[in-house]
Amino acid sequence: MNFIEHDLNFKNKLKKLNKPSMIVIHHAAHASANVLDVHRWHKQNGWSGIGYHFYIGKDGQIHKGRPENSIGAHCKDYNKVSLGICLQGNFQLEEVNKIQLDALIGLCQCLCDKYSISTIKGHGELKSTSCPGLNFPLMKVRQRVLRMFDNYIVKAGDTLWSIARHYNLTVLRLMELNGLKDSLIYPNQILKII
Repeated sequence: MNFIEHDLNFKNKLKKLNKPSMIVIHHAAHASANVLDVHRWHKQNGWSGIGYHFYIGKDGQIHKGRPENSIGAHCKDYNKVSLGICLQGNFQLEEVNKIQLDALIGLCQCLCDKYSISTIKGHGELKSTSCPGLNFPLMKVRQRVLRMFDNYIVKAGDTLWSIARHYNLTVLRLMELNGLKDSLIYPNQILKII
């Protein structure tokens, strides 16, 4: 995974982070702010510097923020046990583009594997805030990163085509999710649905 590093000067010596147990996702709440803008704003806020460990631009480039082994400043009461990822944009007003979303999912998968993390939260799930925005696809991120699936119990008369259509999947994707070699299914069979 490629990262863009910046020569960020922090006001104070940063405290080291113990093993993180979760990822907290944020949005910048600004359409075009870059990692240096956020670093400056956080310093103006009285912090040592950027509070997020990673910042993902709309172009999908992943920027390093606060060092990964340092305690973040992005979600009070959870900074010591989490890694913070912020995405450029305001997802109250806009949607995450595919390039940015794919970069986030790749980064989350990398961090989850590296630290054995199995919890991904949106900032607003931990604190009273709209961050990362109403248009942010948090469930989709969790499903793709943590490989979470819902189950569907096949009913008499169901076909893979009807199930796939109902869940907005292709038959091929449904077969891949369930390791099916052909389209034969039977009542009471449990299928994974993403």
